[in-house]
Amino acid sequence: MYLQMRRTSIYTLLVLFSCIYQTASADIEANKAISRRDFEEALNQDNVGVYDEIIAPEAILHTVSGDIIGLDAIKGFTSMIFTAFPDINFSIEDMVAEGDMVVTRWTNTGTQQGEYMGIPASGISTAGTGMSIHRITDGKIQELWLYADDLGMLQQLSVMPSTRDSYDWGEQSQVTGDPGDPESNKTILQHMFDEVFVKGNIDLIDEVFAANFIMHDPVSPMEIKGPEGYKQLNNMYFIAFPDIEFVNDDIIAEGDIVVGRWTITGTHEGEFMGIPATGRRITTTGVSIFRFADSKIVETWASYGALGMMMQLTTPEWSITGAWINIVPIPDLGNILGVLTVSPQDSSGVNFTSVLRAGKPEATVFGSFPDADHQSDHIGQIIKVGLNTYESSAIGYGTKKSEISGMLPEIVYISVLYAKMQLTDENTIQGQGTHAFYAPFQDADGNGLPDDGQEPVACFPYTITSKRVQLMPACVPPPPEGE
Repeated sequence: MYLQMRRTSIYTLLVLFSCIYQTASADIEANKAISRRDFEEALNQDNVGVYDEIIAPEAILHTVSGDIIGLDAIKGFTSMIFTAFPDINFSIEDMVAEGDMVVTRWTNTGTQQGEYMGIPASGISTAGTGMSIHRITDGKIQELWLYADDLGMLQQLSVMPSTRDSYDWGEQSQVTGDPGDPESNKTILQHMFDEVFVKGNIDLIDEVFAANFIMHDPVSPMEIKGPEGYKQLNNMYFIAFPDIEFVNDDIIAEGDIVVGRWTITGTHEGEFMGIPATGRRITTTGVSIFRFADSKIVETWASYGALGMMMQLTTPEWSITGAWINIVPIPDLGNILGVLTVSPQDSSGVNFTSVLRAGKPEATVFGSFPDADHQSDHIGQIIKVGLNTYESSAIGYGTKKSEISGMLPEIVYISVLYAKMQLTDENTIQGQGTHAFYAPFQDADGNGLPDDGQEPVACFPYTITSKRVQLMPACVPPPPEGE
């Protein structure tokens, strides 16, 4: 009897695990199909309408130059690419999925027939490489990461001097072997990350990388083959950035492939790609694909913010202190103008205070809060987080006159602005952010700020352009009549 019950229990578990595996596998294949639609229908067919079906309205696209928030903004970003390269075409080279994540390695071709990154149409045919990551839940892409070889694109468009002969991934290795299993491969890769990238134990590379290892990094001017080649690459970074810090943000595995999404920071204290030490602090993000055979890494592909790194090392640094005119476009309503004043908070060059005053205050927020009759200035803080890069947060209030004579106005809503901003030149700021509104009852302690853990009653994404206020020429009044 016990044996029969035990067999029945084992059979039940096997059926249960089989169902779970089949469901997980089906989910992964469904997620891959959604990612393919991004490339094959939206991008290759110039059809951003597909995004209405596969991307969530509140989705976030992370690029090396900043976040793009919301479906409409993502569609606008994609349409800009179509305008610049109307014949753009993507080819999927690899697709790896685990859980709710899908990683795609791709190549593309296109002819620049419109403005791109401020570069007029050139008619030049280009090729490119990159990787994309999609986080998919409930059949919709909720979050996207994009890594493209922007440096190679500018080189092909003759904006920057070329450092290489080709702009593709190169010939793939034909080395094969036991693929292992995803979890074991993950363990090997995580151990390599911890020892080599975090602790600087270069010698471990001999154990983890195959003798016939090859790396595909279109940006690198050096050929990277075998453990010694990978050691030389890492030594170049350790010499250029002695305090380099590596953070592994994600590990995704399927079959013989493991993908790592990562962030590195460091201080430029040695020569890097011909650039003498600048003492600047840099940050870049990227994604790497590792292929395993016989428990060794035999091949990798890498895509990261190389252009951003170069700009962080070579771009002039501009001051955010001063007076600015803010321009925030609102769909179907036009531009909202405001005056932003930024002042140093201390001598560190990191902390600033800000005051934002709307050029034409709209206390009711276009009818959303009909009781409000006054909108205050927004007072806040701006923090420098990188070269010409800042985060800001500011708070203001919508109020109405009290119905009781002599009483202070009543608060109708608490308004919180958040933005990530970058000086693109000495007199221009570009940024994206969110505008959140909280009800008065969400400030139970009465300190003027929303209580911790409160969700806003409304939240809207926005883009912003700010222009520095220059010394304007004085007008010449007309002479008095009779003179």
